[in-house]
Amino acid sequence: MKCPIRTKLVLAICLPLAAVYLLLLVIEYRRGKEEALEQMEVYLTELAAHEASDLDKRLSGVAQVARSTADFLDTFPPQEEEAIYRLIRRTLTSNPRIFGTCVAFEPGAFRAERTRFAPYGCRSPKGEALRMIDIGTESYDYTRWDWYLLPKLLERPAWTDPYFDEGAGNILMCTYSVPFYSEGRLTGVVTADVSLEHLRQEMAEVDVQGGYCMILSQSGTIVSHPRESLIMSESIFSLAEWYELPELVELGREMIAGKRGVRRIPDFETGRPKWAVIAPVSSTGWSLAAMIPEEHVLAPVYDRVNRQIYVLLTGLGMITLIVLVVSGWITRPLKRLALATREVARGNLDVRVTGIRSRDEIREFADTFNRMLGDLKSSVEATIRETAAREAVEKELVVARQIQTSLLPKVRPPYVGHAAFSLHAVNEPAKVTAGDFYDFWFVDEERLALVIADVSGKGLPAAMFMAVARTVIRNFSTAGRTPAETLAIANRVLTEENEEQMFVTVFLGHYHLRTGELTYANGGHNPPLVARPDGRVELLGDSTGPLLGVLDEAEYEDRRTELEPGDLLLLYTDGVTEAHNEEAGMFGDEGLRRLVSQLHDVPVESLCQHVLDRVNDHRRREAQDDVTLLALKRGG
Repeated sequence: MKCPIRTKLVLAICLPLAAVYLLLLVIEYRRGKEEALEQMEVYLTELAAHEASDLDKRLSGVAQVARSTADFLDTFPPQEEEAIYRLIRRTLTSNPRIFGTCVAFEPGAFRAERTRFAPYGCRSPKGEALRMIDIGTESYDYTRWDWYLLPKLLERPAWTDPYFDEGAGNILMCTYSVPFYSEGRLTGVVTADVSLEHLRQEMAEVDVQGGYCMILSQSGTIVSHPRESLIMSESIFSLAEWYELPELVELGREMIAGKRGVRRIPDFETGRPKWAVIAPVSSTGWSLAAMIPEEHVLAPVYDRVNRQIYVLLTGLGMITLIVLVVSGWITRPLKRLALATREVARGNLDVRVTGIRSRDEIREFADTFNRMLGDLKSSVEATIRETAAREAVEKELVVARQIQTSLLPKVRPPYVGHAAFSLHAVNEPAKVTAGDFYDFWFVDEERLALVIADVSGKGLPAAMFMAVARTVIRNFSTAGRTPAETLAIANRVLTEENEEQMFVTVFLGHYHLRTGELTYANGGHNPPLVARPDGRVELLGDSTGPLLGVLDEAEYEDRRTELEPGDLLLLYTDGVTEAHNEEAGMFGDEGLRRLVSQLHDVPVESLCQHVLDRVNDHRRREAQDDVTLLALKRGG
């Protein structure tokens, strides 16, 4: 039987070509497998090191918060329970990675009559709210828990092993505890709790390309794993014993020893090989392992081989069935261009002209058309991103102003039982947020504290510094301190780590409700005005010390004056006197004095609004600087 020449040609061409291609395919498979395993090893090593380092930084950050709180309590021992709860609430609000924190006092250390006192704050299981309790109860003897005993006995900070905190946090957690002392004696322990469920969720979000991350404690207990049933209920050694896998025992020993490396081990469920890269978490003594199945590592190699086999079969089939089709060579690319143009007219910017292989003007036109669509799409997307970013910033600024406004007092006098005086204040920022602030509160039953301040600069930096300054001044202004002492302490706190060299001018006064005596200290602020019933307006002296935030050893002096019945005290910032326009110049001290003299008899609410309106009219409603006013009038 004769063999057609076409068959001979096909066999003569295709058989040698297939043999060569299969040989190349085997070589490519072996080389691809070696490269895939090498890349996997490099990738997992970098991933494990990065995740271990990142986890170590996060846990170190939690530990630093606890140490800073303990240092604060060493320096400023709390006198009131509410102050401790505020400290706990601030710590949780400022550090979302901390699930709970406690200030547990040694029995009798807070007050002699209290056997145990341990204010504890924690988040709800979903993290949407804070819960404050005193865990120093008969049913919860915190002095026997590891988180209290370890730092007490070791006399140094310590991480606990993971545990279930029944009766307080009621979750799986681990705790960093720091002891604090008073006059060399243990006063108590500050803790910071980390939720293991939150940690597991973070580890689940790590992209291991088909694998997962696992964390072991110092004893080999599983702290984090995709299977929740294993967490805190199994160790790597119990799994190795149950599934009879000595490779897991060796891996566990290396992990708890803090070693690094890459190991090929069998999966304890399927028995299939997988790769594990381990790295230590130094701050806690834990160890992290990144696991990935070997079949997942080699999947791209298998896919590439399958594609090449498909290409081989397709190529051989095309060689046997080669038919040159010339018709439509010119019209086909033009049809593609017309179809793409119609898609663009409908708004589809993702369309591209493909399949044109000729090297002529049509190919050039198609390439230019594709580039034009790419540039147009990029321009549209950039415009959308810029608009969204601008709107997001504007929304954040509005929220920042709302937060800042919430820091200012909301309740205006007269208070019940104090109808002999009236008080009002206003604050108008130059930008969305302000650097000015005012505050007032009762130091004791007979003295009212008055504060007005002006932070350097404007906008968000000034607003953030304003919040810090307000908190510091209010926290240190107690019944036992004069205004000058309070400013001196606040200045030292604000000067520490003030890398941006920001400063604040402050006027702080204590007004005696019964006698009208005003004891005050002025840290570089505008001198207040005192308007008498006869129409005289006087300046209340000059500064009694420098502005705050620059010189850490600055000293301040207390001065005293007395407000007679009918006298008006007006505190203000330089946004009032330095308001200006090109024709009339600055509003000035004299302009303010004349205006206050005219408005002396009006209520303090109306006086503040009149001054604010006049200043805005003077500067033609242009936001030049923050404007803040605080007016107090003694009754007749």
